[in-house]
Amino acid sequence: MRILNTSTIDNVDEAVFFPFDENSVPFTRDLLMNLQSGRTNKAEMDYGHNIDMDDRHPEGPVVTYGPPGSPDSTEVLSPNVFFHNGEYRMYYLGSDDDRKRRTGLYATSKDGFNWEKPNLGLREMNGNKNNNLVEEDCGEWVLYEPEDEKYPFKSVSSNGENTAVSEDGLHWTATGERRRVFGGIKMEIASIYKWDGCYYINGQNGPSAWTRSLPHPISLASKRTVITFASYDLKTWTHAPANSFRRDPIPPEPPENFECHAGEQIHEGMVPWNRGNVLLSLYGQYHSPSNDRRDVITDLGFAISHNGLHFKEPIPDFQMVHSYEIRGPKGGDFAAPRLMHNSWANIGDRTVIWFSIWREESSVWLDGKWSLDNPRSLAQVWVATWERDRLGFFKPCERDLSWGSGDYEPHFVTCPVDLDGKGEVAINADRLNAHSQLRVELLDREFRPIPGYSGDDCIVLDEPGLRLPARWRAKDKMENFGHPVRVRVNWEGMRPEDARVFAVYVN
Repeated sequence: MRILNTSTIDNVDEAVFFPFDENSVPFTRDLLMNLQSGRTNKAEMDYGHNIDMDDRHPEGPVVTYGPPGSPDSTEVLSPNVFFHNGEYRMYYLGSDDDRKRRTGLYATSKDGFNWEKPNLGLREMNGNKNNNLVEEDCGEWVLYEPEDEKYPFKSVSSNGENTAVSEDGLHWTATGERRRVFGGIKMEIASIYKWDGCYYINGQNGPSAWTRSLPHPISLASKRTVITFASYDLKTWTHAPANSFRRDPIPPEPPENFECHAGEQIHEGMVPWNRGNVLLSLYGQYHSPSNDRRDVITDLGFAISHNGLHFKEPIPDFQMVHSYEIRGPKGGDFAAPRLMHNSWANIGDRTVIWFSIWREESSVWLDGKWSLDNPRSLAQVWVATWERDRLGFFKPCERDLSWGSGDYEPHFVTCPVDLDGKGEVAINADRLNAHSQLRVELLDREFRPIPGYSGDDCIVLDEPGLRLPARWRAKDKMENFGHPVRVRVNWEGMRPEDARVFAVYVN
């Protein structure tokens, strides 16, 4: 299947058209778009969003510290999570009793919420190999490519000095001599990912001189931004980065100040989730009223990309995961207000992210309770969840907000999709009933209704669900049309403004 929007995307098994993706859903009428923040513990109110929490959702971290003497006895950071051979694997960064950080710590889970740290016996620490460390060449950031039969696991070190590959994710081989793979430029890396056949390494540029590869045009006005390097073989990387995303004032706007730690910035970079036709990403939304790093608060913002290089926020400064929501159960203000993002997955009927916390010394969740005098930091792995793919939605505006009472026509139309054969359409929607309904039509590329798939041939959807199949009176699937098609979704009924659409799936 080919997605024909601003940049053609080939070989997509399933396209997911989200309301917040204006490239995939360019045409809308009488609709409002909203994003939904993730939930981080069962004690939270849903603020009218009708979100039911998963019973497995904990009120504390899902991966916490190891015992004294272990490689993660004081810090657990930067989870990279993948589903492999029937289980979830997590690669993360840990700190020992002396706060020495190590990469390549490993945990496994059957459900993504309950994790175990196997004794791998592969890497020596404190005179023995009784730990959960994979081999040493594994870097901080890991990529899993199941389609690569020889080396499905790849990694890069946090400072970009080495890349490595692995057959099983446990035994690693460096791809070359240790060197700065970006031509002498350092940055704080956030992720390694692949898009349209090209590998990308994404991370934080500035404000320190040793990481400032894209200088600010005004001297000393540099802030943290996102930059991206590219390679097709993990060995030859661009020496010039792409300017991927920034939140500080861009000239000719004057800088707010010349203090490198103050203001609105990016912490680290993007961690994309490939949904076939679009990359979804969280990023560290950095806020600080002063140049004192102890004043920093970091929420998780949300951005998308269609080329792997440039990212855009659907709603500027929207907080997809709020730092205040994990400062302790039931309103307790215990946790560090500095979130660090990392991995996404759909697990059953939930969308899940695993994230960690920037080090804080005040308190810790330990042995099922909050401790205010523990010397270890709050840097552990937590989760936030949504109902599956319900990150944002369309809903109609009230009828009197349209241009005229006779012109009320809430609907949207997607970009063209060129199918390789027959296909299916499904809708992720809520609050459907006899008075609030949806009708799914198919149009050709020139917006003309396709006979048999439009108007009265559409079977109305009037029950909510995460993946409601679109049906037509004489058809239950799309034919091999031989030309691109668009999907049009219409709101109908006495109260169309109640219904919400979260995603359209075409496969």
